Amino acid sequence: MKKLYIILLACMVLSCSKEMEVNEPEFEVTTEKLNYKVGEAINFNFTGRVENITFYSGLPGADYTFKDRTELEGGTPQISLNTQYGGGGTQINSLKLMVTTELTALTKEAVIAADWTDITSRATITTNTTVVPSGTMNLSDIAKSGKPLYFALKFVGAQDPTKAAGNWIIPAFNASTLLTDGTILPIANLQNAGWLAFSIKNDANSWTARGNPIADLVVIGGGPNAPESEDWFITKPLFFTKVAPDKGLAIQYISSNTLSSYKFAGYTQPGKYKVAFVASNANADGQKSIVRQIEITVTP
Repeated sequence: MKKLYIILLACMVLSCSKEMEVNEPEFEVTTEKLNYKVGEAINFNFTGRVENITFYSGLPGADYTFKDRTELEGGTPQISLNTQYGGGGTQINSLKLMVTTELTALTKEAVIAADWTDITSRATITTNTTVVPSGTMNLSDIAKSGKPLYFALKFVGAQDPTKAAGNWIIPAFNASTLLTDGTILPIANLQNAGWLAFSIKNDANSWTARGNPIADLVVIGGGPNAPESEDWFITKPLFFTKVAPDKGLAIQYISSNTLSSYKFAGYTQPGKYKVAFVASNANADGQKSIVRQIEITVTP
C-alpha cells in the first residue's frame, strides 16, 4: 500500500510538472506587399497560436534593434540659443556661456569651485535688441559618456560710471544629440531645462524665468555705476548619450482576444523600417519567445 502511495504521488508530481511547461510559440507574420506609400495602412496578418504579441514599428523609440540600448554611440552633443541685449546697456561682453561635467552639487559653493569651460566664442551673441540665433555649438570635445553636462548662462556686470551693464534676454534654448543617421534627439529646451539661479556677487540682480510655461530668461544688470554683479543660471544635468531603451507596443496579451491581424498606418516619412513582432508564451515557471521581422519600404 505504501509503495502504491509513493507511485501515485510521483505520478501526480510528474503530471503537475508537465502541465507547467511553457509551450513553444507558433507564430508567423505576412503582409500583402513590402512597399507602401506614406500614411498608407499596412495590414500584418498572423498565423499560429501564441498568448502575447509585442509590436515594434521600427520608428525612433520603437526599434527592436535598440530594445536594450541605454547609451548612444557616435552621436554629437549640441546646444543652441537665442540672445537679446537691451536696457540702454553698453557692456555687451557681460554674457558668458559656460559648461562643465565637474559640478559636484547644485550649491553656490560648488558653482564657484567647479572647473567650467567658456564656450562663448563658439556662439554668435547679439550686441543690441535684435534677437540673434547663436548657431549650433558642438560639445563633442567636452561632453563625457555617462557623465552629466551642465550648461550655464553667466552674467558679469562691471561697476562703470558711464557704461550700464544692461539686460540680457534668452528667448530660446535647445540641447540635443545629432545621431549618425541625421536624426536629432531632443535633450532639453527652454521650458524643461530645470534652470537654477545662483547669485555670486550682488544679490540685487538675478536671473529669472518669465512666463508659465517659460517664455524667456532675463537678467536686469542695472544702470551706470551699478554695483559689480555675477549671476549664474544653470540647467539640470544634461545627459547627451543616455537614452531609454526602445519599447514595443503590447497588442495582444493573455487576457485579450486572439488577433489574426494588426493594422498600422504610422509611417509619415519615406524610408526603410524594420518591423518586429515578439511573440511569447509564459507562465509562473518561465517564458518562451520568438521574433518575426519584416522590412517595409515607405515611399512618398
